[in-house]
Amino acid sequence: MRGVTPYELVLAGLGACTAITLRMYADLKSWPLESVQVDLHLSREDNAMLIERSLRIAGLDDTQKARLADVAERTPVTLTLKTGIPIRTRLV
Repeated sequence: MRGVTPYELVLAGLGACTAITLRMYADLKSWPLESVQVDLHLSREDNAMLIERSLRIAGLDDTQKARLADVAERTPVTLTLKTGIPIRTRLV
C-alpha cells in the first residue's frame, strides 16, 4: 500500500484553497455557482517545477468564469507557492 506523498499534500492544499475561495467569491457576488472542480498536475523538467491547474465551473456565464479564473490566481495558497516562503530551521 502506497501512502500520500508530500507533493500530493501540497496539491491537495492548493486545490482545497482554490475551491473554497472561488465558492466564497461566487457567494459574495450572489452568483449561481453550481459546482467547481479543481484538477492539479505537478510536473518537473530539469530542476524546474510547474503546477498546472484546470477549473471546471458549472452554473456561470463565460464572463463570470473568467473572473473566477482571475481570482484563482490570487488565492492565499497560490500566492504562497508562487512567491515562496523563507523557512528557518532550528534545533530544539
